[in-house]
Amino acid sequence: MKKKLPVILLIIVVLLAGIVAGGFGYVKVNSKSVASKDSENLQTVDFEVKNGMSAKAVGKELKDLGLIKNADIFYMFARYPKAGAFFTGKDSSVFKIQTGYYELSPAMDLAEIFSVICTGKEKSVDVVIPEGLTITKVAERLRTAGLKNVDDFEQVAACEGRKIFEAHGLKIKADSVEGFLYPDTYNIPLSYDSEKIIGLMIDNLMKNITSYKETDGIQNKSDFYDLMILASIIEREYRVKEEASSIAGVFKNRLSINMPLQSCATVEYIITEINHKPHPDRIYFSDLESTSAYNTYKYPGLPPGPISNPGITAIRAAANPEKNNYLYFTLTDVNAGRHTFSSSLEAHNKATNEFRTKRDANN
Repeated sequence: MKKKLPVILLIIVVLLAGIVAGGFGYVKVNSKSVASKDSENLQTVDFEVKNGMSAKAVGKELKDLGLIKNADIFYMFARYPKAGAFFTGKDSSVFKIQTGYYELSPAMDLAEIFSVICTGKEKSVDVVIPEGLTITKVAERLRTAGLKNVDDFEQVAACEGRKIFEAHGLKIKADSVEGFLYPDTYNIPLSYDSEKIIGLMIDNLMKNITSYKETDGIQNKSDFYDLMILASIIEREYRVKEEASSIAGVFKNRLSINMPLQSCATVEYIITEINHKPHPDRIYFSDLESTSAYNTYKYPGLPPGPISNPGITAIRAAANPEKNNYLYFTLTDVNAGRHTFSSSLEAHNKATNEFRTKRDANN
């Protein structure tokens, strides 16, 4: 019996070694990538780790999407990072899960997938927001760029302004954030929702405002909102940068004598953003009869809110308008985008008629 005991122990040791080796091999095989990096038609997947998502749920979804071979091994590595480090040779800190959107591929092995989703550096996209867009047009740009959580952008931007302004330290009692979505190129993580993107744009606006002597501190003035309304109109009217302050001077002069601003840009805003019609090729006299408060042909003073999201040139012009005696301006050089400024209606009509005569002669 004593002679048989070492043999039994040896058998047990061999069996245990076999089990360990088999288990080790099983884990190693299931830790490898689903597909080869050389595979044809290899596609990446935008994978979201949602807030509050468990490691088991993440593993199951990865398995269902064909990104990993074994959800249980994924869970084991996430639950016991030292086991993940042992089997893959990676640092145990890799095996942590962070919420966000990540670009993953079936050609990634388990360690590579963990190394992506543990960083918190989720996939992002570049979005170009030009000067003068409205909330509607900004939303279109965001959706076209592939952002995932912006289906409610127009609703949030048009209705939750008071809450958003207050969160960013602005004393503005407006429901809409129109006028405050600063034009720029943004690199936006895919997981950002509408409110977070709006906050990003407002913070950028404040940063740019404080960068210039003419605008630094205007956000603390009681007429800040009115200034942004004026800037939004200037943005839609000027074409040449150096004329922006001249146009601002015209509007300031009109406001000072209670003369209607008569800005076609505000009428276009009524047509496209309020009446939801296509952008017009021209403005008709019937359009000027609109009873909307945004009709600056019918009503003197500023409209009730901004009509676009202005850039820094228009904002600086609104804050520091040119001191001139002009009351009128008309486009007289289409190619260069330049206007002729006039102090009287007679001079204005003359400049307009000369331009039309010259244009008709060239057509």
